[in-house]
Amino acid sequence: MPDHMTLIDMLLSRLFHDLISPVSATVNGAELISDLGGSGTELEEEALALIGTSARQASERLSFFRVAFGGAGSNNDHSLADGAKLAAPYLKARKIDFSLDCPVEPKLVRPAPGGVKVILGLICFLCECLPRGGSIALNSVGEQGQNFVLSADGDGANVPPDVRSALEPNVTASELTSKSVVAHVAAVNAGRFGFRFAVGEEPGRVTVNLNFI
Repeated sequence: MPDHMTLIDMLLSRLFHDLISPVSATVNGAELISDLGGSGTELEEEALALIGTSARQASERLSFFRVAFGGAGSNNDHSLADGAKLAAPYLKARKIDFSLDCPVEPKLVRPAPGGVKVILGLICFLCECLPRGGSIALNSVGEQGQNFVLSADGDGANVPPDVRSALEPNVTASELTSKSVVAHVAAVNAGRFGFRFAVGEEPGRVTVNLNFI
């Protein structure tokens, strides 16, 4: 019988697949109306812009979550560049800057199976550590794509107690919240795919060292 995380992968993959098509169609429809132009009022134009922006953000978030928490991220089909392409707009919508530092062309760096999933999950965890926004940087250490450092910098950056406890393997479901569950899933996925990570904390900064075992 498949383990519970595999079943969750399958369920979420189906959910994201079903949702992303109509959302993408909304984006395309809004862009088509915009391209056609017309004599719409200023209010209509503002409404159209809002529809387009909201639909695009929804599409970007679905694409991000599909890899971060769905079955789509459970292989090594995604390069580091693919992961960065998913992370940047997701973080921008949360008013968090993103940067990638890689010694080689990121398109050529393909982490071990599940690696991009784990990285995106840890980015979700770091978002919870930036109460007033800031920046998240992903640094690929070496050329093999197996060792990474993620850092979150911002005013008041810290690991909230409930989020830190969610990283522990023995945490119970009753101790998790909607805020901390993504940190727990990221930690479980790290172990599941053969990665080890360590969280560091200093004033205004939270770091994660991630290594493939």
